[in-house]
Amino acid sequence: MVRVAIELWSATKDLFPSRRHLRMVMGLVTLATIVSISELLLARLFSDLILPSEPRSSSNLVVLSIVFLGVFGLLRIINFIREYYRLNVFEKALSEDNSNRFANSWKWATAMELTALLTLVGRYVFISILLFYFSVPFGVCNLILSVVLFKTFALQMKRQYVEQRKFRKLQLEKKPVTNAQKVKTRILAGESISLISAFGMLLMFGALILFSTKDVIEPTIAFTLFIALRMIGQVYAGFSSGLMRYVRARVYCE
Repeated sequence: MVRVAIELWSATKDLFPSRRHLRMVMGLVTLATIVSISELLLARLFSDLILPSEPRSSSNLVVLSIVFLGVFGLLRIINFIREYYRLNVFEKALSEDNSNRFANSWKWATAMELTALLTLVGRYVFISILLFYFSVPFGVCNLILSVVLFKTFALQMKRQYVEQRKFRKLQLEKKPVTNAQKVKTRILAGESISLISAFGMLLMFGALILFSTKDVIEPTIAFTLFIALRMIGQVYAGFSSGLMRYVRARVYCE
């Protein structure tokens, strides 16, 4: 976990050496994280709508439904604006280098993958905190799993750096490998981690079912935790493939 964090922070400082641009990027990551947390809290509101603890009047149900739909639409708009602003930040921070357009194009690819990974990390951290808030035992289970998975991410990242640098060296020596081999190596590396994380998520779903049946977790909270687990599963899947693409881009812009 520490190795991955050091790698991402080092790349962030290399790509965005200006403090102004670095603050802008961190602001974008924070905004994306807030949107993700809002989506989880929105899922909590939805669970209250469909599984109320006590009967509600029709007027209250209509008001809550309008609030739910309004916030949902607002989050989509904010996400679109954030993506548009991110491209503008990259355009200002990653100035064109006409002497080496090849490296500059890979800088853009690295920046895109890097900010996506940082957003996933921020989303994971805040969702994990909410898991502790809703259920401490369940939060501990998630923490143990994350330590194992991020250790796996770090090992696979190290191996992928070796493979991508080997491909780059062969390319510079005019002995390039086939595109099929390069794509296959990267995709299989990401999918192998994704498969491991999927089995880890199965254990988490099993723990959620166990805690729910033993009345350790209330039904409405269990529904929210189910949505949270789905989001964490998406984080792991996106992080595994994104990390491999990031390594490739990072090597080619060196």
